[in-house]
Parts: sequence; C-alpha cells; structure tokens
Amino acid sequence: MTEGRADGRLSEETIRKVLEERAKKIAEPVTGSVETGIVEVLRFQLAYQEYALETRYVKEVILTGEITPVPGAPPFISGICAVRGRIISLVDLRILFSLPEKGLTDLNRVIVITDGRLTFGILADTITGLGTIPAFLIVPPTPGTDLSWKRYLKGYVSDSLVVLDADSLLSDPALVVEDA
Repeated sequence: MTEGRADGRLSEETIRKVLEERAKKIAEPVTGSVETGIVEVLRFQLAYQEYALETRYVKEVILTGEITPVPGAPPFISGICAVRGRIISLVDLRILFSLPEKGLTDLNRVIVITDGRLTFGILADTITGLGTIPAFLIVPPTPGTDLSWKRYLKGYVSDSLVVLDADSLLSDPALVVEDA
C-alpha cells in the first residue's frame, strides 16, 4: 500500500521510492548470452571478398583523402590523414592479411573505427551496406584455420561474408603508430 496524502495524491517520499525501484529495474542487465542476439554490421568489400565490422566500433565512413606516408611505419600502415581536425593512421588490411591488391582509386573509402581509446582508419574498396546478422550464424574459425590474421577474425557467415573482430584490431599494439 502506498502512502498518500489527505487529498489522495502520493507523498513525495512515496514517489521517490517508486522512481528508485523503477530505475533499479531498468538498470538491471538483460540476462542471457549476447551471442543469442542480433549483430549490427557495416559490410565492405576488400580484394573481391566481403567483410563486416560491428557498427558499434564504426565512427564514420569517409572518402579516401590525401594520405601522408609515415617513414619507418610497418608496410600495412598506408599513412596518416586528417579527419575532422584529428590525425589518424590508415591500415591497409590487404597488406596486413596478405591479400591481392586491387589498387587505390578515388572511390575508395576509409572506415574510421574506435573503441573510445584508440581510433584509426581501415581502407576499403567499397561499402556494400549496413545490416544485421543473427549472432548464431557467425561461425568461429576452426582451430586448424591457417591464417596469419586469424586473431582478427570473429567468424564467417557461410562462405560469402567474413566478420572481423574490431575489438582485436583496436587492441593490437602492432597496429598503433607511435608519435616518437
């Protein structure tokens, strides 16, 4: 029973208690596995293969602008560019993954990804769209998969789509270009 006032309205204390209970209920995490849900992805093409990244890591997609080479950087770092007043490094996954190169064109895109701490761009041939994938369809790589870039792989959706693990890309210190 709620405490009311003589005029039939709820007291401020009762309202506060009800709102606190509601806030606690809303703040409770949803039980169950995240893997049973839907994964929102940005799809892109790279060397004639379609890839996907979770949209929660994608900040924006821009046209490839002027790329400034960085002397002494690893070969998979194409260079740096300015994005909205911020300098970011550009990673060429074709070189990192040892894929055949298609060559840069004016139509190439940069997918800017971030985890809040680190931000860099990934070069892509084309953006093929946004979409959702039921998480149960993403099949992890088999233990015998012989890929040098397996650690960046979340899994496959049939043979047509490779889902990359953006968190692994963003947490790999080898992909960070130091200021030194």
